[in-house]
Order: sequence, then C-alpha cells, then structure tokens
Amino acid sequence: MENCTARHCENSTSTNFSGFNANFSPTNGPGTNLNSSLVDELKLGFQVLIALFGVVGNALVLVVLRKLKSKKSITDFYIQNLAIADLGILLLSFPLVAVRERAPFGWPFGGFVCRFLYPIPDIFQGASVWCIAAIAIERYRKISGPRRHHQNSRLGKTLLKRNVIFSSCLWFASFLVFSFPLYFVVEYLELPTGGRWCGPVWPAWDHEWVLARSYIALLTIFSYIVPLIVISWTYLAISGTIHRSNAFLRGNGEAEDKDCCSLRNKNVRLRRNKRATKILTPIVVVFAITMLPLIVLHITAVAWTEIARQNYYENLLYVAAVFVMLNSSANPVIYSIASKDFRRRIKKLLQSRRISRKIDFR
Repeated sequence: MENCTARHCENSTSTNFSGFNANFSPTNGPGTNLNSSLVDELKLGFQVLIALFGVVGNALVLVVLRKLKSKKSITDFYIQNLAIADLGILLLSFPLVAVRERAPFGWPFGGFVCRFLYPIPDIFQGASVWCIAAIAIERYRKISGPRRHHQNSRLGKTLLKRNVIFSSCLWFASFLVFSFPLYFVVEYLELPTGGRWCGPVWPAWDHEWVLARSYIALLTIFSYIVPLIVISWTYLAISGTIHRSNAFLRGNGEAEDKDCCSLRNKNVRLRRNKRATKILTPIVVVFAITMLPLIVLHITAVAWTEIARQNYYENLLYVAAVFVMLNSSANPVIYSIASKDFRRRIKKLLQSRRISRKIDFR
C-alpha cells in the first residue's frame, strides 16, 4: 500500500460522513482540485446553513438538559448523548468531507491528522444511530416495565449508572466498528504533481475488493439495517402495549369509581401513553428516510465498484451528505414540535438569558 495505483486510489472510499469521497486519479494535478463555480458555492452554502442550524439546535438541547441535573431521566441521558454525537457529525465530519470534496488533492492538515485523527469522526455516526435505538428501547422499558422504576429513587440511580456504562460501551463499539478498521487503510500521500492525498487506500493485491466490500457491508448492517430493525420492533411493541393499555383504561372507565382521583389517574396514564410515541415516531421516520440515500449508495458501491468513476458520482455523494446532515439537525426540531416540556424549558432558558443581560447592562 505504499504506492497509490490508479485503480485503488481512484475508487478509494471512506465512510467519513458521506460514506464516500471524491474520485482520485493520479493524472489530476493540484491545480484542478478546486471547483469554485457558482453552483458549488451555493451547494456548500446550503450545507453550511444546515450545519449551523443543527449546531445551534443541539447546543440548546445540551444546555437545557444540563439545567435538569439530578432530575434528568434515562431518556434525557440518551438524548444528551445523541446531541453530542450529532454535534460531532456537524462540527468534525462535515468540515473534513467539505475539504475532501473541494480539494481532493490538497489535504491541508498534514500526515498526523490524516493517519490518526481522520477516522475518528466516524464514531459519531455510529453513536448517533445507536443512541436513537437506545432511546426507543428505554421508551419501551418505561411503558411496559413496572411502575416502581419511576418511584424508587435509589433504583432509578442504579439504572442510570447502568445506562452510563452501556452508553460508554456503545461509544467504544462505535469506535471498533466504524473507525478502527480505517487505521489499517488510511494513507497520507504526497503526489509527484505536488498534491497531498488523505484517505483510504485499499491493498493493491485485493483485486476483488473483498476488504472494501466487507467494510462497507459491515457499515450498512450496523449503521442502518440492525438499528432500524431494533427501532422498528421496539416502536411496534410500544404501539401494541399502548393500544392495549388505552383499550383497557377506556373499557374499564365505567366500572371504575367515579371519584376524582381515579379519573385523574386514568387521564394521566392516557396522556403518558400518548406522549410515549409522540417524540419517538418522528425520530424513527426521519432516521429511516434521511439515512436511506447513504445506505443505497453503500450497497450500490458493494455491487458495482465502478460507480466511483461515473460523472454523477459526486452529485450522489452530495445528496447523501445533505441527508445525513439533515438527520443530525432535525432532532432538536422534533423535540421542539413534539415535546411541550422541551419548548417550555427553551423559553425559560431564553428568558433567563434576557433577564441576565438586562441586569448586566444596568
């Protein structure tokens, strides 16, 4: 892998954010790296707007959850991890991909960053996906589990500690699956034409692209198929549990005592059941839709490696990248729309900031 052959550099692929990177051909020189057409500037500007929107939204999520302190639930804990993962995608993965797309032969960060830090942002993609799955599992546990989990504070702290350990394992597993394999293939190359290349260079002896295809297949399975199965099954289980619970509550409404406490408890449980899927439903739908273009591109690359040489390949990359960014930026919007409590916390936070500024001014 010391030398970058035309075939193995031209079709080099990376999962960094968009799943793939721009075509590489040793005949291209550094003078052709940048494309400053109006269309490309508009495309980049659109991505930057999405990234800024997502960064602000996820930062607000972290600030709001930080204010909760000991009142933070296990679901809030996973939402916090999801916001961190989404910020990592928007602040680290997106800039690297933007550099690779606009200057594929002009890597500006040197060999150390290329070899040791380039694979790191892929951790956030895996963590983001599996945090959504963890939220779905926690929602199911909260709906179908015994009520004592929510009443025993000591048991709640124990469960939170277990979930801290689980989330740490989740981040470590994301590193092993998504980032660690790249350390064996990522290369920093200084080209005879004066350009600098950073990206995966698959071994020249692997004529059938077994390693590249296996890696992409692994990503497809663990970044979309398996978590989507887990999320979908959990969602269906939650929906079934809620439907049975609501039917039982409504069916036994007339048989219950007509006192105030019984009716109030029944209404509280009905509202809780309704809220359980109010946030989870759009998160699942947005995840399934926004991650689909990247997965389709992954599968296509496994079946047809020549796609990286097609003229429209960069446009496909752009679409996949935009959808991934939308997935990372949409979650705060979902919280704001679906959760009245989250909107109230945001409003309270903004009001407190406004009041503190007035006090400082005085």
